[in-house]
Amino acid sequence: MYIRVMKNRCIKIALVLLWSMSTVFSETPSYQMLTFPFSNRSAAMGGTRAVDPSGNIDIQGNPASASFVKTIQGQVGFVNHLVGIKGYSSAGVLPMDRHRISGELIYFDYGLFDKTDILGNTQSSFGFHDLSTALGYAFEFSDAIRLGGRVGRILRLADGRSQGEFYYDLGGIYHNEVDSLTIGVYLASMALGEGEETFPTQLHIGTSKILSHLPLRLNLEGIYGFNDLIRFAIGAEILLHPNFNVRLGINSNRFGLQTGVTEQDFIAGASAGFAIDWQGMLIESATQSFGAAGWVSQISLSYRL
Repeated sequence: MYIRVMKNRCIKIALVLLWSMSTVFSETPSYQMLTFPFSNRSAAMGGTRAVDPSGNIDIQGNPASASFVKTIQGQVGFVNHLVGIKGYSSAGVLPMDRHRISGELIYFDYGLFDKTDILGNTQSSFGFHDLSTALGYAFEFSDAIRLGGRVGRILRLADGRSQGEFYYDLGGIYHNEVDSLTIGVYLASMALGEGEETFPTQLHIGTSKILSHLPLRLNLEGIYGFNDLIRFAIGAEILLHPNFNVRLGINSNRFGLQTGVTEQDFIAGASAGFAIDWQGMLIESATQSFGAAGWVSQISLSYRL
């Protein structure tokens, strides 16, 4: 009989901190990768995922946001997560008249773990991975209403074994271009069928608006989990130049931390980033604070045809 332990116990501590912030059931759901904002725009703006009217790929965000994409787009991204955990993503959107087809692939590498015997002697090592693939569809229902959905499968790989489940996302967006007002509803990570694992289902309701006399877009969002946990996120996008934006955000994640390091936890949930749009190429970056657990940085490169 073997006992599996982590090679680096700091990984276990960091994962506990991360999962405690995104738990939406009374018991910790599986597949927490689905709650992470892989979109750099979302990550930099406090994790607001309900609305993205930017016209760029919103990976793992509201599937209706793809309806704003005007041309063929492709994106690759990298996340440098806590204590060496790595995330990789790729996505694409194909516009067809009023319809949009999107695809996403997301991979998380949690690193190597040791397999030991009952005496604590290391026998071998194995990796732990999450892989999610998804196909999405969005369309313009009317001039103001956009709808979308996504169906995916997430697969967990560890020690030569695999376990997977299907899930789906649904989203709707109201967009008033004259007033620069956008309102979105996004139901994320619903289990497709009956499985053994509990999914981290979340309901996101948010709004986004460009202020009348300032080069500033504000995002406000409420996030509801089905254990009655409610969180809030605020994001700001400073429109400095048509080719360069700065993004800032904050969310209420820090109030769920119990690390006891008040000074470091005070800025947990804070985020910042930027976007450079140059000749059809979009470079986006984001950095998020997880308090005493550390900082998470990520970057993506998109190209529009």
